[in-house]
Amino acid sequence: MTEEDSETVFQRHKGIGSQVKQAYEEAIGQMFANLNRSELDVFEAIFKEHEDYDLDTENLFNRTRNLMTKVVLEMNRCFFASNDVDNKLTTLEMLKEHFAPYEGKDWNFNTVSPEKLTRPLRMRHLDFSIGFMEGQLKSQEKQLEIAMAKSIENRERLQDVQNKRVKLKAKIEQQLSQYQNIEPQLNKLDQLINNIFLTTENK
Repeated sequence: MTEEDSETVFQRHKGIGSQVKQAYEEAIGQMFANLNRSELDVFEAIFKEHEDYDLDTENLFNRTRNLMTKVVLEMNRCFFASNDVDNKLTTLEMLKEHFAPYEGKDWNFNTVSPEKLTRPLRMRHLDFSIGFMEGQLKSQEKQLEIAMAKSIENRERLQDVQNKRVKLKAKIEQQLSQYQNIEPQLNKLDQLINNIFLTTENK
């Protein structure tokens, strides 16, 4: 394949990068589509029982899902941009087409040209590049797992804070109730002390 032919094939496969990127973005969009809104039911029940207003779980759920999707999409875009994935995938498709006729054939090392003789080394280098890209993808998946774990941790922390708030409110209400119960006795005691003080003054 001549240099001009390589350029033609490269341009023909030019859109593969954007297609793969789009496929990743669609997969990421579906990744959080299965999140269950019922996970917020416990918070909604607490608010209905102890607050004067209802928790807008629909809005909270949508905002959380949109934020998580936005973060992962941005990570995906940064990965594609910083690693020149578009050109690498295009090059890979070009080389696959170029070497397709040689698939399954034995090479005669005594007659092949230096270009063909060094082809395994170049393919190994390409395999290394692909392996590096796969490693980057695994790293991205690990970061996603960490982000999901942090999200779960934050939800648990929010629930713990809310539970403490409910307990504190219940304790305050209990103390207020106790005070209201003994308030008449305190008033009588205060009146008695005043009477004693007045009697002492008159003497």
